[in-house]
Amino acid sequence: MPRDILILTNNEPDIAALVHAGNRVNGELRVRTIDDGAVTEVCDDDGNAVLSIGRPEWMENASEIERLVPSAVGRVGVPVWWIEAWAPWGAPGDPGVAIALDLAAELGGFCVVEDAS
Repeated sequence: MPRDILILTNNEPDIAALVHAGNRVNGELRVRTIDDGAVTEVCDDDGNAVLSIGRPEWMENASEIERLVPSAVGRVGVPVWWIEAWAPWGAPGDPGVAIALDLAAELGGFCVVEDAS
């Protein structure tokens, strides 16, 4: 089971922001889409996904965002782009986590990374 990551941002995400974040972490990574564009993956040279990102969703319900992600209250305004992502656990997923954090920062957003507890 992969490590869950959530990015909330008021700025519309795009592939360019993801590529820039990936290049800042490791310029050797590649981007591909799967499932007719439903998921975008950042992959290493062996084709292993270090980060998989689902299609962003526009969320307008403040109470639902607060219920699902109470730590986001006061950190992002509503409505937001809700971006679900996944990275492998441990060292194979470390670049993916770094990319997600960088992407959230570039978009002026907030990132929640599942911990190991």
